[in-house]
Amino acid sequence: MKKQSGKWDVRLAVLAVILGVLPVTEIAHATTTSSASVPGVSTRQAVPSAAPAEAPVLTQHVLQLIKEHRLVELRTIYNGPFAAAMFFNPSTLDYTVVLLKNHDFWWVGQTADGHKAEVLYTKLATQTIRLSAPDIAKIQLDARIAVARRSLLAQQKREAELTQQISAQQKIVQAGTAAQSQLLSEAQALNARRQGLERQLNQTNTAIAGLQSKAQDGPSLGSLRMLPPSSAPVPNAPSQKPDMQMRATGHP
Repeated sequence: MKKQSGKWDVRLAVLAVILGVLPVTEIAHATTTSSASVPGVSTRQAVPSAAPAEAPVLTQHVLQLIKEHRLVELRTIYNGPFAAAMFFNPSTLDYTVVLLKNHDFWWVGQTADGHKAEVLYTKLATQTIRLSAPDIAKIQLDARIAVARRSLLAQQKREAELTQQISAQQKIVQAGTAAQSQLLSEAQALNARRQGLERQLNQTNTAIAGLQSKAQDGPSLGSLRMLPPSSAPVPNAPSQKPDMQMRATGHP
């Protein structure tokens, strides 16, 4: 297993040399095996697509030094999920430069030259900008999608509320229209009843007027019976009151 880890260190160191982020003279510091060329290393890929399943020996060594607080962090830059950092070992006067993604060590290099360590750190820091561009773009795009989704949900909620409000208003209008129709029908029925009562009242008034006219004309005297004139008085007859004769007058 150590042999395979050493191969990883060699590959990463050679890859760094090809990319120009690590001088050829520093390969020995970045690996625990010989710096012989490793076939199959591609120049198209700046860093591995993911951290190795098992950390190389140098990476394990640096992690142990960090855990023991034997390294001093001099510089660190973050760009999205990527970061570049430079550490200093006061006991050995060595510099360690690392490239990380989500706290996973993607690449580790060591040198005793402070200037070279600064150059290497600057190159790795620049690479973090390029490497993090897709992740940053995805973060921003996800945020825009989330905002658009919330806006869409809010608009849909507003649309549903307006639809419900319009439906309620239509029901109110329909109920009002039905009530108006009913009131109109009742008004028409009352008007017809009023007209009928007025006709009855007119008829009653006409009948009363006729009766009053008859009452003022008085009774008809054509049917009254007139008494004949009386004969000569009877002598020695007891004094009696004369018979009352009916005379026709203009009043009863």
